[in-house]
Amino acid sequence: MWKVTAKTESEAEILLYDEISDIDSGDWGLISAKGLINRVKSLGNVQNITLRINSIGGDIFQAQAIYSYLKSHPAQITVRVDGLAASAASVIAMAGDKIIMPRNTLMMIHNPAGGVYGEAEDMRDTAEILDKVRDTIANVYVSRTGLEREKVIAMMDSETWMDANEAHELKFCDEVEEAVTVAAMAVKGGTIFRSGFGFSRVDEYLASKMPADTLKITPAKEDKSEMEIKNASELEATYPEIVGEIRASAVKAERERLRTLDSLTAPGREAIIARAKYDDPKDPRDIAIELLNADTANARLRDMESDSQVVNSALTPQKTPSNDEEDTRIIDMIAQNVNAIRGGK
Repeated sequence: MWKVTAKTESEAEILLYDEISDIDSGDWGLISAKGLINRVKSLGNVQNITLRINSIGGDIFQAQAIYSYLKSHPAQITVRVDGLAASAASVIAMAGDKIIMPRNTLMMIHNPAGGVYGEAEDMRDTAEILDKVRDTIANVYVSRTGLEREKVIAMMDSETWMDANEAHELKFCDEVEEAVTVAAMAVKGGTIFRSGFGFSRVDEYLASKMPADTLKITPAKEDKSEMEIKNASELEATYPEIVGEIRASAVKAERERLRTLDSLTAPGREAIIARAKYDDPKDPRDIAIELLNADTANARLRDMESDSQVVNSALTPQKTPSNDEEDTRIIDMIAQNVNAIRGGK
């Protein structure tokens, strides 16, 4: 979920509870810089904006655009991390004039990641681009915290998770509040971690990186008593809308994955594509090297087959007429000439 709401004529609230993308889709939990900025602009001359964040991050270029817009906005920006400000979402958080984190919330910073399909030079170019993008992200953190650039780069290299106290000590936030109830987390040691994009590979990855003793939250009944979800059936019975949303998101993501893999199918790639579809499911970006190697091997095989045909042709003995055959041919030719002189007799 994400939305921009005018609380009063001078105050507004932005909920960034979803993945940052280059498209807008409330149904699929995606938000773009253009969508968010246009909504803020439509509010008019607001003087105070509260930005509430609970996001796994997403597209860094979209996040940089949101950060730059909010940073230059004349309103007083107060950022509240309601659960998680990870990856690109942590960049947006740095736009706050004041950043507040309750004690049971987290912030994560790391290096940008990307994929490329192509030749070695393409991959070297992509690595250089990622380094430049990392530098722009580091600039944001250095500007907000005052930390040495080398320290920030080292934190990004090692993928640093910070609880509220650690973030406050390093000046990634200005104020620490008492813990609040958070209901948006993935599966790790009994903790449910759910982003607005559903249970995704990103969620599982983030869950695996989370400190083991953080964000152990149980849902509450209407009477506020604790309730334990023991299996998928109980989860669906308790939260049917959430489960339905997760299923729809998973189906859409799987269809898109298969569609992309189908577009990569070519002679010599069939086994790799089939394995990536069913036996060892992979994202299309994760099999780029395998496909490149397969294409190279197939090209070499075709060259070898072509060379072999040329060699075989050269080595095949050519039939030459025997002496008897040649004598017979000459005699027949002389006979034909004599008959012609005699008038065909």
